[in-house]
Amino acid sequence: MLYDRIKIILAGAVFPDDCRCIVCDKEIPKDSKYCMCEDCTRDFPFNNGRICVSCGAPIGTESCYCLECQNHNKDFDFVRSSLKYEGVAKRLLIQFKFYGKRWLANYFGEMLTETYLQNVIDAQVIVPVPISYEREKSRGYNQSMLLAKVLSRKLGLPIVSDVLIKIKDNRQQSALSVSERRENVVGTYGIFNRDRVKGKKVLVVDDILTTGSTISEVARQLKIAGATNVYGLVVASPKYILQMENNAI
Repeated sequence: MLYDRIKIILAGAVFPDDCRCIVCDKEIPKDSKYCMCEDCTRDFPFNNGRICVSCGAPIGTESCYCLECQNHNKDFDFVRSSLKYEGVAKRLLIQFKFYGKRWLANYFGEMLTETYLQNVIDAQVIVPVPISYEREKSRGYNQSMLLAKVLSRKLGLPIVSDVLIKIKDNRQQSALSVSERRENVVGTYGIFNRDRVKGKKVLVVDDILTTGSTISEVARQLKIAGATNVYGLVVASPKYILQMENNAI
């Protein structure tokens, strides 16, 4: 009896009830990386294969650039993503963005921190991509700001949130074709307090990159304000960008 009780206590210490894999809900050690079990970590769609050197999207060819970046100039220096926007990663990101699971920002933020360090990015300030007041009020939070806060804490970089303001509540990018996305973001953002980014290297943080139109427009505005470099860091990018022309993700 006593031996059985000790086993239960020890099991609770190693596998506490409130520490479960964010993918499969299996009990895991408290210090498990990204709060995932070994099996789910091994199968998770990390973006560690061949990527577009400009937007960071996973590509399945020997080219250095995806077709989107080959055909359209981007105003950012480069963007990198931690994950492929597919499978369980896509499901978790949708839950994070639209269904109130804001605590997932801690684990996505850890992934972004590793991606930042692996790519030797030398930013001086962080700018989260803003959303409209109406959308943030309805959702209860800006998912990009949640990610930026984790990155700021881990990297020791300040967040500058009073420079880039969304001045037009445009249509959701996820509902548009590739060409419509480019047009949809024009005139969406305004710049204030330019001195906060003038002469600085800026890291723009967002959740998902598809065509790169949003971060490109943000980068254009920041460079007008005097930023010397603008890098993008996103949680996930889908593969084969141009397939979304008639079936946007």
